[in-house]
Amino acid sequence: MWYLRRVSGDSMNPNYRNGKLVLVSYVAKYSVGDVVVAFMDRREVIKRISKMTDGRVFLVGDNKHNSTDSRKHGWIVESNLMGKVVWPRKNLL
Repeated sequence: MWYLRRVSGDSMNPNYRNGKLVLVSYVAKYSVGDVVVAFMDRREVIKRISKMTDGRVFLVGDNKHNSTDSRKHGWIVESNLMGKVVWPRKNLL
């Protein structure tokens, strides 16, 4: 199953600019480098998985100087991931 989301803000620049539509897929397995939709600090965000361990993930924005992410809020549980961005795909690895 897929759904659309619109990038809000500059935290994922230059790869995903403010206003860009992305296609998100529900997936069972995530990997470091995936861009995901997640619940963080009681809101939905689009971030990149930087680290994973024991069912927890560390999310960061591609624009590290303008992103509120796990560097502020800490690790989140993997169950807070709502899907992976599958189009357009911008992989930094």
